[in-house]
Amino acid sequence: MRALLLSLFLPAFASAQLKLLHFTRTSGYDHGTRQASLAMFQSIATELGHVVTNDDTGDAFSDPFTLAEFSFIVFSNTSGDAILNAQQRANFEQWVADGGRVLGIHAATDTYRHSTANGSSTGTWDFYAELMGASVQENPNHVAGTPTYSMTRIGSHLSTANLPEPWVKAEEYYYWEGGYQNPGNVEVLRVEETIGPNGQVNSYDAPRPMSWYREWPGGKVFCTALGHAVGNFTSDALFREHIRSALLWLEPEDTGAHDACTGSTLVVSPIPAKDQLVIRCAATRCAGPWRLIDSQGRALMEGTLVPGTQSIRLPDAPPGIYALFAGGGNTRVVIAR
Repeated sequence: MRALLLSLFLPAFASAQLKLLHFTRTSGYDHGTRQASLAMFQSIATELGHVVTNDDTGDAFSDPFTLAEFSFIVFSNTSGDAILNAQQRANFEQWVADGGRVLGIHAATDTYRHSTANGSSTGTWDFYAELMGASVQENPNHVAGTPTYSMTRIGSHLSTANLPEPWVKAEEYYYWEGGYQNPGNVEVLRVEETIGPNGQVNSYDAPRPMSWYREWPGGKVFCTALGHAVGNFTSDALFREHIRSALLWLEPEDTGAHDACTGSTLVVSPIPAKDQLVIRCAATRCAGPWRLIDSQGRALMEGTLVPGTQSIRLPDAPPGIYALFAGGGNTRVVIAR
């Protein structure tokens, strides 16, 4: 079985797989999505060359050295205001300050609700709500059931690049008017006007953000209010693509080869690869022809790179060093048997 060990010319090589902490503890409403969410993230991690650690107790937050091993932490349908103790919260705050990357899903915005939000369970840990970017309002929290509405993309972002316009989706759409929204959020998905549980269009039913991000020197956060039902994680290909692309956006910049176009990124994975190589083009300017070249300058494979993600099946080739030219940059590929 052949294996590919990738060493990047530009600008640095991440010698180890990135680790993701999948956190699902609840002290409020439990959506029952833990196992489905874990399976989805394990599948995505396999594609991206990452490693997933599951935590439904908060134990991973107890040791700052353990926490420091993770490049990402996902709060997947966590809830309530009693899922981490004071020391664990302090460890997480330091991890964020050191450049952590955070992904929040659905009820992550019903976790440690902000002190300015309505309701009784507010104010325990405003750092979290301000980091995640939102706290759902208390009464009502959301539309009745999971009705189907249209969402539109706002601006241009990797997390929405492969979504339809509009994206028509059945979901438990949250309300924010009486809750909290960080003014620094950059919105990427917005749901249209909805109808409230009272059968009327209320002020909180106005078009509102469903996914957003924020970044600062060394750190990033991406949060989506989508992800209520188990089916999101098991059978909704568009939801999976939204989360997968958000995770790709969260990756530290030195995990892949940066191409010659300023501000665009070319990422090749997994590390190591076996039968397939995944090329992720994170900007339009990366697009164009790619070629896999041997040491004699002969092209073993070639094709056209488009924005997004594509897989190529590796050729039967002898052990040696090869070069992948794509997006104006190059990646050294070592094929070993």
